[in-house]
This record gives sequence, structure tokens and C-alpha cells, in this order.
Amino acid sequence: MKANLFSISMFNSVSLGEGKALEQLLETFNKSEAFVPTDWSNNEGIYVEYNPEQIIKQVDEHRENISSIYLRGRKNVRFKGKLITEQSKSSFLNFDFEKNMPRKYWNTLFYLSDKIAEVVKPRFGVTHILWPSAIPWKNHRERIHMWMNLCAQFTPVKLVNHGPVGVGLRTYFGGDIMELFNRDFLLKTPAKVYELSWGGICIDLVDKPWEAELGEILDSWIKVMKYLGTARVFAIPSFDEDCKGISFRENETWKNSKEKFIDNFINL
Repeated sequence: MKANLFSISMFNSVSLGEGKALEQLLETFNKSEAFVPTDWSNNEGIYVEYNPEQIIKQVDEHRENISSIYLRGRKNVRFKGKLITEQSKSSFLNFDFEKNMPRKYWNTLFYLSDKIAEVVKPRFGVTHILWPSAIPWKNHRERIHMWMNLCAQFTPVKLVNHGPVGVGLRTYFGGDIMELFNRDFLLKTPAKVYELSWGGICIDLVDKPWEAELGEILDSWIKVMKYLGTARVFAIPSFDEDCKGISFRENETWKNSKEKFIDNFINL
């Protein structure tokens, strides 16, 4: 089975519209030959040639009118991404990389993800390789596969409403979301766990996730979700009777802490 999407998604706690953060973020792309953007836009309508100095200048001079930056790559690896420069409860970045990414760059993608995390210090973030899931699912394992894929495709609205859905191949925890789980609790997760220089925690489902097979990943995902689920932070899934979709509702810990979480975002 071939991967059909690669994704990096993060709720950033650092404003990308002020200071050096945006410059540092763009530099992480510039340093990677595979992922240097080719085009950019501030409205997703009209793209122009990628110029990091121009992007920084535009954001500095027109901060009130530019809330989002869109980047595209069309050379070694094709990708599209969006980052929100305005700090709010919806501050978020997402990059999707097409399925034809040469395997030699898979490791580099996870390295890029770590460098992005160093800049934006995510409260929650997931980097994942998505393999196509069966629709409708025909057994428990196929259902788990779809659930795992949805965990890597969260959005700001969904996270604020019902909390994080679950982990991906590589998951970052920081700030108040990390504290909801409890730092010591996360460090005991039955997976590859790393304490990060910026204060967050990273959990990999398997060693060298860019090399792992889907079966190994699913086995670890089930084990990790069973453990982390006891914290009652991850949203509770509801599986459609037609075996084609999954909806979510907030869990106990998230429900009791949601308003504080939103206020913290607004007051950054």
C-alpha cells in the first residue's frame, strides 16, 4: 500500500506576525533543499514567486490586513501550506505534501517538522503519513485505521469544540494541553517519548516512523491511545452505522478546561 498524503499540523503558541518567528519559520524551509517554497500568497488567490524577505516586509507593513500566509512548493516535493500570522484561538499552521514524495525525503519531512516545532512551540501538533483507509470499513482494524487518519487531520474549530482527537505518527504536546494530560503522565507513554529543548514533549508511535509499516503503526497506535485515553482529554469517537464516517464529542477533562484553554489563546 502506498501513502496518499503527508501532513504537518500544529497549533502554534508563538505569534508568527511579530518579532523574528516568521523569519525563523521561513528559514527552516529555506535550509531544506527538498522543501524550499516556490510561490506564496496572502489570500490563496494569486500566488507570486516565493521571496521570504518580501513576505516578512509585507507582514510587518500590513499586519492588520494580512492574517494568513500561503506557501506552495512545486519542485522536488509538491506541497501546499497555510500559516496564520494573527495570534488568536485559531492560530494554526498546516502543510500537506503530495503522495509522490520520493521516499528519500520522508526522513527529512520529520526533521523539518521538528524544526518548525522549535519555532512555533505547538500546544498540540501532529506529523503523519496517511495511507488510504477502506470506506466503508469492513472490520475493526479498518475502522481503527480511519480513526487514526482523522487524528492527523484536525482543524482549529474542531479542536476548540471537542478537543484533540488523538495522536499521529509523531505528536507534539506543549503548554496547557500538555499540562491537561500531565507532563509525567505523557513521559510514561508506551512509545518513543522525547523531551524537547523548547519545553514540549514529542511522542513517536514507532522508532523511525518514516520506515515503519502500517501494521506496526496501527498496533502501536492502539496501545498509545488506550494509555492516553485514560486522561479523558481526547475526544470521544462515535462510529457511523454505515461504516463510512466518525464524529466526535468532547471528553470530560477537555469539557472542564475548554474555556480556560480558549482564554489562554486569546490572551497570548
